[in-house]
Amino acid sequence: MNLIFSILSVILGVWLFSSHNQLLGGAIFGLIVALFWKQLAALKNQVAVLERQLNHQYGVPSVAQPVAEPKVDRCEDLEEPDFIIESDFIVEPDPETSRVVIDSTPAGFAARAKPTHAAQAASVSRPPSNDTSSSKPQIELWNIVISYFTGGNVVARAGVVVLFFGVSFLLKYSVDRNLVPIEFRLLGVAAGSIVMLVFGWRLRLKRSGYALVLQGGAIGLLYLTIFVALRLYQLVPTGVALSLLVCMSFFSAALAILQDSRVLAVIGVLGGFLAPVLTSTGGGSHIMLFGYYALLNVGILLIAKYRSWRELNLLGFFFTFGIGTFWGSNNYTPEMFATTEPFLLLFFLFYLVIGVLFARNLPLPQKGYIDGTMVFGTPIVCFALQTQLVKPYEYGLAWSALAMGLLYAGLAWALFKKGSAAMRTMVESFLAMGVIFGTVAIPLALDGRWTATAWALEGAAIIWIAIKQKRWMPRLFGLILQPLAGGAFLLAAHQPSGQIVILNGFYLGCLVISLAGFFSGLCLYRSRDNIDSGHLESLLMLAWALLWWFGAGAYEIERFAPHYEQLALLLGFVAVSSVAAFMLGRKSSWLDLSQVYLGLLVAMLSAAAYPFVEFHSHPSIHGGFIAWPLAFVCHYWLLNRDEEGPFVRYHNALHIGLLLLLIGLCSWEGAWWTDHWVQGAGVWSLVVLGLVPALFVSALCKMWNSFVWPLVGRKRVYLYQALLPVALYLWAGSIGTNLLSRGNPWPLTYLPLINPLDLTQACVLLTLAWWLYVLGVHLSIRPFDLSRRTLIIIGGATVFLWLNAMLIRTLHYWSGVSFNLGAMAESDLVQTSLSIFWTLSAMLIMLWGTRRDFRPVWMAGAGLVGVVIIKLFVFDLANTSTVERIVSFIGVGVLCLAIGYLAPLPARVEERSGAE
Repeated sequence: MNLIFSILSVILGVWLFSSHNQLLGGAIFGLIVALFWKQLAALKNQVAVLERQLNHQYGVPSVAQPVAEPKVDRCEDLEEPDFIIESDFIVEPDPETSRVVIDSTPAGFAARAKPTHAAQAASVSRPPSNDTSSSKPQIELWNIVISYFTGGNVVARAGVVVLFFGVSFLLKYSVDRNLVPIEFRLLGVAAGSIVMLVFGWRLRLKRSGYALVLQGGAIGLLYLTIFVALRLYQLVPTGVALSLLVCMSFFSAALAILQDSRVLAVIGVLGGFLAPVLTSTGGGSHIMLFGYYALLNVGILLIAKYRSWRELNLLGFFFTFGIGTFWGSNNYTPEMFATTEPFLLLFFLFYLVIGVLFARNLPLPQKGYIDGTMVFGTPIVCFALQTQLVKPYEYGLAWSALAMGLLYAGLAWALFKKGSAAMRTMVESFLAMGVIFGTVAIPLALDGRWTATAWALEGAAIIWIAIKQKRWMPRLFGLILQPLAGGAFLLAAHQPSGQIVILNGFYLGCLVISLAGFFSGLCLYRSRDNIDSGHLESLLMLAWALLWWFGAGAYEIERFAPHYEQLALLLGFVAVSSVAAFMLGRKSSWLDLSQVYLGLLVAMLSAAAYPFVEFHSHPSIHGGFIAWPLAFVCHYWLLNRDEEGPFVRYHNALHIGLLLLLIGLCSWEGAWWTDHWVQGAGVWSLVVLGLVPALFVSALCKMWNSFVWPLVGRKRVYLYQALLPVALYLWAGSIGTNLLSRGNPWPLTYLPLINPLDLTQACVLLTLAWWLYVLGVHLSIRPFDLSRRTLIIIGGATVFLWLNAMLIRTLHYWSGVSFNLGAMAESDLVQTSLSIFWTLSAMLIMLWGTRRDFRPVWMAGAGLVGVVIIKLFVFDLANTSTVERIVSFIGVGVLCLAIGYLAPLPARVEERSGAE
């Protein structure tokens, strides 16, 4: 078999590498595969031998074959062997479990025996392990499913579910095969359901749990049967089906009350509300629909008078207002106001009373707790529906808000007069609702967007009351409600807003949404220790409130302020808002609010970037001369007052950012005015762009030991971290200017060195040298950890470039050489001047190196001489007939001779030591 596989492997390799130049490679590949397979077969045979030895000696199953983990982990009366057979597979007994372990280590094929320490130990009998693995944590949804099948009578509950599905499958099967007429099928299901219902009723006293399960299942099957008979087969008229469903609803509600069963009550109410939906043909009267729902809600109200069944209340609430909203969005017209408004008011009163009854009927430990959905959801939904109903009437919504405010305030007063301490939360909630609706009544007369703002206020009230009651679901509802209110508010953006700045519906609506967010965030922040995610929720509400606050302010500025003043106004608005947030946060001990100013720098950077795009603009234009100083003063004042804040570790970054922004704005402003005064001519704007940052660097270097805030305690931050990018900018600007600028001094005459550009270059280079001196001597800092020698080389190269640029600019203005690379390269005068200047520079460098016995500096000068000589013979040699090129050769030669005489090569350190 191995031989056959080897041959096949070689053939496969040849086929894979079928080209002529790869035929040998394919054969080798196939041979390698064959050898590998042969080695694998040998190892497999050796494992089989070891298995047989183990089976014979210990009676354990073969380990070469995958077997399931045995239930018993330990063998009884198993002795350890005196030796272990070791080869490619090291076989060892586990000292804890007494199981044989095979460790596959390819160490060779020779087997050998070795003694073990366990050979002297007595065999130990261990009983089988009875430990079971711990159950894994279950997710919430799985817990809900498990709780149904583990609570009460498990078999009965599972049986109802199975029966329901079985009946459904039976109906489908019979329909598909038409085995029995449909009338008899449905009658059979209904009869079986009635039998199950009667049987459950008779067992209500003996086995109540089992009885309720049977009754609930029977009622569900009856609902299903009536629906199938109406919708699928049209076996009963619509009126008869509706009557049957209504009777089933009241019948199940009666059973629920008699047996104190919430499940039956929910089934009955659910069937009652679904009855008109299931039987609707689309042509019914809304008066009949709402009248029927009013009748159902009377039943829920009567149940609420004696039972605090929240599930029943919520079911009625969502179905009543949900179906009412769906009908209104598709069918309502203003002509229906007289027949629709009374039902809305009636439903509002129903659930207002139900909310009070729920709190009153709770048992003593929970008495007084309120249902947030009933107390706050009812006015929210009703007010939203009222908005659509009174839309044709000019002040209809304002009067509605006023009426609701008075109603809630009156209810709060009535409950307060009763003096029940348990109803204090309800009193506070109603009073808050009264204040809210009374407050919004006036602005509602200006703008219909206040429908959404009322939702935001309701959401804040729900969060407040949910925190007091320590209930997470109403709190979550309140958190979700506020973004929904914001979305609804924006959807109403087409409505008229008014033409008075600030005193218009849109801005006041945004302000209310923002204040609701601030209130919610403050409540959550103060209760963060009692709520698992309280701090996170507080941050979300704070972010939501700030979004509306700044967004509304920006929109108001964009709408009413002239275009050219908007940037300054927006910057001032953000700065003042940051100060206000800091002061209010400190006053209310709301730490997060007091740190809002940390984003002020981002706003300042954004404001600086906007006019930068318009190159004709500058920071102080159109009110910027007020807004920018105000922003800087506010930010520095906030940093000074918050020296011990929780985010003080970020203050260094803010200080750096503010200083860089200040330097950038001052440089930009100075350059713009300078360019304006010289009408765009000359190099003066570039001069200012270099001088202003250099003056800042010089001032800070002079104050390196000052104890004035903000330098005190931040010397490294300001002198190194903040000035490092400024120094890099100055250095890079110096190089770029020398390479690209001709340094036009108009209206002055160009003089070497005594001109604006070169004087600025000297000032910048001296400032950088001073900065490096202060860092190295006083602060013991080297930028980028560069050595002193490296810094000297970089500085010398920069000065050398500047002097070359000065020479070229002088030749440009005094000799008329065109200032471009091609003309300079072709000019004999320029090439000769550069050759002589480079040689003179090399001479000075080498003289300095000789005088100081500093061999590396001398070598640098010698390298520059070498560059000059290469330049002469590669570039200048082509035009030796010109006077300039001849002068360059002669001048460089003479200078080299002078260098050889005046600046000989310094001796090596070891040579000097030997001579001494």
